[in-house]
Amino acid sequence: MINNFKNKTVNFIGIGVFTAVLLCFSCEDTDLVETYKQYVPENVVSLAMPDSVSTISSGHNKLLFRVFVNSDPKIKKIVVALFDDDTTDNDEKILATLDINRTVYEPEIYELEAELPEGGNEYFVHIEGLEGRKSIKYDVFGTVLGDEYKESLQARQNFGASAYSDSEAIITWVSNRVPDTDGEVIDNLLIKTELTYTSSIDGSVKTIIIDESEDETIIPDFISEGTYVYTTFYKAVVGSPYLFESNPIEGVFPEKI
Repeated sequence: MINNFKNKTVNFIGIGVFTAVLLCFSCEDTDLVETYKQYVPENVVSLAMPDSVSTISSGHNKLLFRVFVNSDPKIKKIVVALFDDDTTDNDEKILATLDINRTVYEPEIYELEAELPEGGNEYFVHIEGLEGRKSIKYDVFGTVLGDEYKESLQARQNFGASAYSDSEAIITWVSNRVPDTDGEVIDNLLIKTELTYTSSIDGSVKTIIIDESEDETIIPDFISEGTYVYTTFYKAVVGSPYLFESNPIEGVFPEKI
C-alpha cells in the first residue's frame, strides 16, 4: 500500500515537472522573431555556412562567385578568400567581400566578382553576421582564364570564299551543329563571328555579325581578290556574361565574275 502511494506520488511529480517544462517552452514562444516560414530565437547567434557556391569564369582574369544562402536574417556579409590550411583567418588572403542588408528573409543568391591570376585554385567562402560572427567556411574550386586561354582560341573555320554573283561572295562555314540525343544542336559556347572587309562601292570598312547557327554568309560589294578579317567570340562556360575573342584570321575574296 505504502509502495503504491510512493509510486503514484513519483508519477504525479514527474507529470508536474514535464508540464512545467512545456509551459516554459510555450512562454518562450512569445520571444521568437518571425522570419521566412520559420521562427528564429532572438538569442541564437550561430550562422549556417552557404548552402552552396558555384564559380564562373566571368572575364579575362576574372572569376564570379555565385553564393546561395538561406533565409537567416542575421546574414550581414559574404567573404571570399584564398584557400588556407591555417585555421586562423588571414585578411591578406581575402579576395572579395559583399555587404548585405536583407529586407526579404528567404533563400537568395548573391554574386561577387574578383580579379585573379590565370589558373585553377581553391577558395573559401564564409558568411558573417552580427558582431562579426562567422559561419563555417565553404570550400570551392574555380578556374580563372587569362592570356594563355585567349591565345588558344581559334576563329571559326570555313571553306573559303567563292563567287556567288557578279557583286557578291559567299563564305561557307564549318557547321557549328553538334550531335545530340535529340538530333543536332548548336554549340552554345560559340556565340558569334565578326567579319570586316572594305566595300568596293565607297571604300568604307564594313563589319558583318555572323550568328553561330549560320552555315553560309553572303558578302555584298566586296573588292575582287581583296582581303577580309574575322574573329570569333566564345563563352568559357554556359551562363557566363563575358565573351572571349579569338585571334584574327585573314581570308581572300575570289576574283569577281
